[in-house]
Amino acid sequence: MPAFISEIRRTRHRTTGCFLAASLALALAACGSRSTSDEMLLEDALDTTFDDVDSVTSTLRTLTDGTTVTRRALVDGDPECHMHISKGQLTMDLLVSDAGHYSRGSEEAFRWAASEGIAVTPEQIETVADRWVQRGGQVEADLMREAVCDPKVARSALEEQLLAPENLGQVEKESGTVNGRETAKLTFTGGPSTVEAHIAAEGRPYLLKVVERGGDVWTFGDFDKPFRAKTPAESIDEDEIPGEIVDPLV
Repeated sequence: MPAFISEIRRTRHRTTGCFLAASLALALAACGSRSTSDEMLLEDALDTTFDDVDSVTSTLRTLTDGTTVTRRALVDGDPECHMHISKGQLTMDLLVSDAGHYSRGSEEAFRWAASEGIAVTPEQIETVADRWVQRGGQVEADLMREAVCDPKVARSALEEQLLAPENLGQVEKESGTVNGRETAKLTFTGGPSTVEAHIAAEGRPYLLKVVERGGDVWTFGDFDKPFRAKTPAESIDEDEIPGEIVDPLV
């Protein structure tokens, strides 16, 4: 992720480059023993949910600051996806479709970026806030497809944040439910956080929900359901952005 943000910061337009870096920065913000069977069940669920599907919807809710990240991705053929981030009136969207790749941020999002030390001018806010911007450049497009569309990226973030070895200490297995669907509920204790993982008890062992008590909540669904990212009806090309807000460091 740091390497991706570094690449984005070197793109031609600071408006969209910094927007994407800020989006991902916002989005991604003591080991005991566990039984082999439970370890295998969790690993199988991760493989089934992120490696063996063509499309999946993942939603991350950060309870501590009210941020919600919803990512819908299709990886059958050319990757397509739509990621939406919200925190009150602050919203950000990243979209990859067969027509191109786009970004959109609310005025509040750009003001938040400015508060984080990213150079955002009033001209930038006036020109691009709340508007879809079609961005060019194959390198940037490939980076977005990899960092936003690929479900494996969501898996990596999940494993790094909640399912890291230090969190998977002692485990208790019991029955649970998610939206009326029976699950095998694994509760891991002994690490910095208590983590609950709900795995579908019938059919394929999809990972349906991961909860960090008092922290993040991840949910997953729409496995292999048809999805195509919708190209914005109206957008501006990044080349149409006035020259005075082009990255002066290029």
